[in-house]
Amino acid sequence: MTSHVEPLRVGPFEVSVVCQGFAPLELGDECPGRDVDWLAERERHPWAFLDERSWPWHVHAFVVRGPDGTAMVDSGLGAFPPYRPWAPGSGITADEAYEEAGVETAEVRVVVLTHLHADHAGGTWAGDGPRFPNAHYVLHQADLDFFAASSDPDPYAAIAELRRIEALGMLEADPADREVMPGMRVVHTPGHTPGHRSVILEADERSLLFTGDLLHLPVQVAHPTWPSSHDEDPGTGAASRSAIIARAAGEGWLVGVQHFARPFGRANEGGWTCIE
Repeated sequence: MTSHVEPLRVGPFEVSVVCQGFAPLELGDECPGRDVDWLAERERHPWAFLDERSWPWHVHAFVVRGPDGTAMVDSGLGAFPPYRPWAPGSGITADEAYEEAGVETAEVRVVVLTHLHADHAGGTWAGDGPRFPNAHYVLHQADLDFFAASSDPDPYAAIAELRRIEALGMLEADPADREVMPGMRVVHTPGHTPGHRSVILEADERSLLFTGDLLHLPVQVAHPTWPSSHDEDPGTGAASRSAIIARAAGEGWLVGVQHFARPFGRANEGGWTCIE
């Protein structure tokens, strides 16, 4: 399931992808209130569509290998049964995905979670303990507070997993924008969730932005101010998306998107361009 994306070199870092497969999501649920020309979008980005009504929602996590060790950006889903509504219909378990990707979980030093939704944070726990036993986990405090405060637990949030990790003293919930390991920085980009973050991998030659769930479809790169049906706060999400996409385009960053079938590319005034 991982062979459809080749590793990407960013300065001293190698970035590869762990994929648990994909599920179809309805196009009609995207970009609420906007009249999207899906036919034109399909012509521009045929890889981003399954058929006339749906797009392939991939479950990706990123492995960053560099001079100071190995880090993860997100963790994918955990075991499917607790998250059945979000499980890729043709997918594999997190255990299988990491094995196929050749990731030695004991070697991972840092796990950065863009937010607490289960498709990004559910894979942090495996069986009776943390999937990455020698790592520290980085999450914005606002997400922990938001999902923990609900009297009706969100089935799409991995709050139970992160509470267990917190109890083991392995969680960092500092809300500051900061470097979490040499060359890797977290930036608060709220709206999708209150504590949503993006991650910037900084190198002399070029940098790479991991968007988290600021993006779901390429049309959002061309129209970042459009609201997303996936956001807790669509207005704030649009503002975060607009700001970080403008910065990525202006500074010539590479961009990695967790849910794109082709996750690596560039943002520019004309929209999204894939890196083959």
